[in-house]
Amino acid sequence: MKKILIIAIITLFVAGCATTAKHEKALNSWLGATELALVRSWGPPQQSYEVGDKKFLVYVSSRNVHLQGSAPNYQSTRIGNTVYTNKIGGYDSQDLTFTCKNTFELDGDRIVGWSYEGNDCRSR
Repeated sequence: MKKILIIAIITLFVAGCATTAKHEKALNSWLGATELALVRSWGPPQQSYEVGDKKFLVYVSSRNVHLQGSAPNYQSTRIGNTVYTNKIGGYDSQDLTFTCKNTFELDGDRIVGWSYEGNDCRSR
């Protein structure tokens, strides 16, 4: 049963990696676009700040996934007059959090750069 948990986590990780190129392509498509076009498409940013003559718009997404646990099996062995019971398999449930933070850099009203971080960055 522990193998199932490991496979589920690896699958989620690989699925996230598989879309990184698409995510970067999607972010690249915004280069040269206006701030208004971005806000119309993505909605208002969760955060914005200015450094010198540059402006940064930050979009953050987050989701939680619950992986159901599995009850173990028990095996009893009798040796003489004593019975020994051993737990076999099973695993605890887990809550996983997936996030992505996209930051767009603006020079004037135009998007000139971007960055992202997180374990759930995928194209919209």
